[in-house]
Amino acid sequence: MQDIADADLQSLASDVDSALGESEAWPSSTASLRSSIVRAREENGRIYHGYKDGKYVLPTDQEELDRQAFQYQLCQLTFDNKLAFAPINHPNRVLDVGCGIGMWAIDFGEEHPESEVVGVDLSPVQPGFTPPNVHYEIDDLEEEWSFSRKFDYVHCMMMTGAFRDWPTFHQQAFENLNSGGWLEVQDIDFPMRCDDGTISPESDLGRWNYMMMEAGRRSGFLLDTCGRAADMMSMAGFVDIVRMPFKWPINQWPRDVKHKTLGIWTEANFTNGLESMTLALFTRFMGWRKEEVWDFSTRVIGEWRDVRRHGYFDVYVTYGRKP
Repeated sequence: MQDIADADLQSLASDVDSALGESEAWPSSTASLRSSIVRAREENGRIYHGYKDGKYVLPTDQEELDRQAFQYQLCQLTFDNKLAFAPINHPNRVLDVGCGIGMWAIDFGEEHPESEVVGVDLSPVQPGFTPPNVHYEIDDLEEEWSFSRKFDYVHCMMMTGAFRDWPTFHQQAFENLNSGGWLEVQDIDFPMRCDDGTISPESDLGRWNYMMMEAGRRSGFLLDTCGRAADMMSMAGFVDIVRMPFKWPINQWPRDVKHKTLGIWTEANFTNGLESMTLALFTRFMGWRKEEVWDFSTRVIGEWRDVRRHGYFDVYVTYGRKP
């Protein structure tokens, strides 16, 4: 494997910092979204969705929307800019589950002008400028789906912790696909893993890792569902199921260029978003005060950036076909 030079590493880190600091760097900039969040509410200094209040644990404020834009670019870097791995062939109708700020839907719509792309989310945080074949709906996809027509491709990206009932999600996706249609799940799987003992359970990073899983259990928003997506697809009736593994190192500890680069982006994604990911889970379900979360997050971030700690997350792309 190829090592990355120090000068290249510094340049890459600078690029990541610039991307985090400038929302205008994104093709689908979130800058225009600041006034579009309606029916929102404040909790512990962050803004959360108002529709189906409490059904999603991440904020919907500008700080989090910018992080989601950054995370989308991390996914594209991981997947070599491939939007879909399932062998779809000119799908007429496409559903993007939990579309967030709409970047995937926009990119897919531009790549597939023959497709109608429907993005669904709990929050109205999508941009107004979209391709003519892309539109958004505000809805709760944990409720019964009520689409008037079926889809040829259902895409679900970075939704770990968003649903309580994943088997029903897979079943509803199956029922709302045309015969021959595909479901694809692209997601991260918790807990963070470490193969060489460099992250002890007693460290702040190790404690965060354990408590995230415990908060997921207490809340019902389990964080280890992505690794079981293939089994849930099979139970729902899907066939020709494929699972593709990827890894996100937590920082720049790997030696090879690809994973060191992914580590730099993953570190930025999580250290800038650690409060977003932790605050609601810990205050709502673990009995923590917001000040405790802030203090703990600062310590965790310090350990996260330590390249002597060789942690990583499994990321899976899983897809299956409806017969």
